[in-house]
Amino acid sequence: MIDDPGIPPAVPTGLRVYYASDGEITIDWRSNSEPGIKGYNIYRRTEFTEPVMIAFADDNFFFDDSLEYDTTYFYKVRAINLWDIESGFSDEISATPVNRYNPLRPFGIEINARNWNGDISVYLNWVQNEETDIESYNVYRSTSAGFAADSTNFIGFTNRADFTDTLNLEFYLNYYYKVKAKDKGGLLSNETSDVNDLILEIPEVIFPADNVTVEFFNQFIITAIDVPTNYRIGLQTNKFFDEIWSTTVSSSIVNDTLKIDFNPPPLQVNKVYYWRVSTYSGNSSDPNSISRLYSLTFRNR
Repeated sequence: MIDDPGIPPAVPTGLRVYYASDGEITIDWRSNSEPGIKGYNIYRRTEFTEPVMIAFADDNFFFDDSLEYDTTYFYKVRAINLWDIESGFSDEISATPVNRYNPLRPFGIEINARNWNGDISVYLNWVQNEETDIESYNVYRSTSAGFAADSTNFIGFTNRADFTDTLNLEFYLNYYYKVKAKDKGGLLSNETSDVNDLILEIPEVIFPADNVTVEFFNQFIITAIDVPTNYRIGLQTNKFFDEIWSTTVSSSIVNDTLKIDFNPPPLQVNKVYYWRVSTYSGNSSDPNSISRLYSLTFRNR
């Protein structure tokens, strides 16, 4: 156990600006060598404000972010010991985090074209940039692969790492998208590689009809949509959850009758079950189209 020395710690020395750019400033200094040091209190001011303690650091550096490009920031540091006694102020340093560099290109972009609940859209998401001066993301769309993302195909922006496109969309048309990050100074990143998907129609159900009582059967029958795709049927015990059976089939059949085998676990008679059919383009783990929820009841043969 270290005894309280009853005196303030030594004033920190060697304070310097390690990095200052694009709304971020990093400062560091020499660590105090005396025992009982808990850490350092960081003080900051501008030309128009008084010094205010903005952070505590338990190491000999501090990263400050979300700053204004054209403001000069002044920093000084005090050591503080285990008995909460502060040292005097270090020398003061200053830096202006001007906007120098374009943002990094966003990565991890994913796409899902959707025909859900009567609405069609294309949903994009990606990994949020780590730079703290990102203001928004520009989104670009084309019907051609490898397009150049520019003002001719700009369709919108978002300040989040996702975007929903609802602009003049059509079924079965492949839409290609790219994204650029934009910082508070208007600098743009390089464009992402393109991602693409197409909006699929909902298959027409032939058998069983909705809200019917039927004998146990071994095949669902639907009309395939206009392109080869993957179909999924799920059966559940209530309207909201508890799926007890599902199957996914890939079919090249288009615009014709498609039979999907039905081999569930034992089912109860006179109980209402719910089911729906979804389609998947293969460009996302999420469905491209989702039917409404159908119901059926089984009776004994």
